[in-house]
Amino acid sequence: MNRIISILLGIVFVQFLIFLYIKLIYEKNLPSTPVLITTQNTVVLAKNYSNAELEALVNTSIKEIMHEAKKLPKSNQYTVWDKEMIAHISQKILQQTAPKPIQKEINSKKEPKLVKKNLQDKTKVAETKKLTSKKIVKKTTVTRKVEKFAKARLGKKYVWGAIGPNQFDCSGFTREVFRCTVGITIPRVSREQAKVGKYIKYKDLQRGDMVFFDTEKKYTGKVNHVGIYLSNGNFIHASSAKKKVIITSFRKKPFYKKRFLWGRRVLKNKS
Repeated sequence: MNRIISILLGIVFVQFLIFLYIKLIYEKNLPSTPVLITTQNTVVLAKNYSNAELEALVNTSIKEIMHEAKKLPKSNQYTVWDKEMIAHISQKILQQTAPKPIQKEINSKKEPKLVKKNLQDKTKVAETKKLTSKKIVKKTTVTRKVEKFAKARLGKKYVWGAIGPNQFDCSGFTREVFRCTVGITIPRVSREQAKVGKYIKYKDLQRGDMVFFDTEKKYTGKVNHVGIYLSNGNFIHASSAKKKVIITSFRKKPFYKKRFLWGRRVLKNKS
């Protein structure tokens, strides 16, 4: 009996030694197990998992199957985890290994289009501004040029029959202004100037229009004086009374308002 007990104890001791060898020496020297992941019928060597990692993955899969979160895989080709786990891991690996330059390449392809579009928009805006500025200049330059030239002669002497450039009578002044600014040659005397251009009433006067008067003591309705309308009820003329070129206001000098006959417009572009 003692002999049988000794044999059994010896067997147990040998098994214990084998167990210690496997756990402490053999398992540590084992290489990590490569795992094959299948994506779209292609086998990919994804990663060398350690035994501990494999054990954790197996336990996770078993728990999900036990709680009916997943069904058992029908295929017998996978002994570690099912197809869904493989697909999940495969997706993560593809996301981590996807080359970022692809996104940059896509962006780089879009950027030239955006830059080209922005350049086209800026060009259109610049062209619109250019055209708008040209239109404004075309509409305002003529009358303001006339006004500027006329005002530059303020204070020049009035001399009957003079046509400039430093002395004027009333019709010589208007003739010189239009000739030098816009190249329009109007008749020499006021009564003839009163026949050219478009007839304008007092209420419709605009900058650059000629204004005609009868300034004789005895009113007859015949033209004997002319000036150029500016704005705000003012006109510029070579005055025989003041003996120089001056600006007169219709409001401050009601005499001219009473003796006003009509206006004439020879400028096409008004402002």
